[in-house]
Amino acid sequence: MTTAKELLRILKEELKGYEGLYELLKKEKEAIISFRPSDLEDIVKEKDTLVLQLRLLDEERKRLVQEYARANSCGKSLVDIYNHTGNKEFLEIRSELISLLQAIEELNEINRIFIERATLHLKTSSTFLKSIVNPESYTRAVSREV
Repeated sequence: MTTAKELLRILKEELKGYEGLYELLKKEKEAIISFRPSDLEDIVKEKDTLVLQLRLLDEERKRLVQEYARANSCGKSLVDIYNHTGNKEFLEIRSELISLLQAIEELNEINRIFIERATLHLKTSSTFLKSIVNPESYTRAVSREV
């Protein structure tokens, strides 16, 4: 198999991996909103595994790009490889990856915000519950916060 074909195969695998990551992030968002900690634990484990696989694919992609660029005296970007091969799949995959990575970044940021809000809610609820058990300490905590 030529380096260009191997590279396309790796790029397609990466694309599938990032699509899987996007789907996991959507599940994570639902688990955060629905406050299902056990689901979150499972999702985090799946994400860790998938991220490791994506790292390995990315390393292989970089190796193949280096090899192709060196063997064909061309640049290392997918646009450069497209210009050298004329294979539009390189441009299509590049475009899909860019869109997908942007969507992942946005969804990850949304999940981060939801987690921060949930944490704040838990802290507030905990402080309130402590005040019911020990009203004196609540009065001191409130006066420190104000």
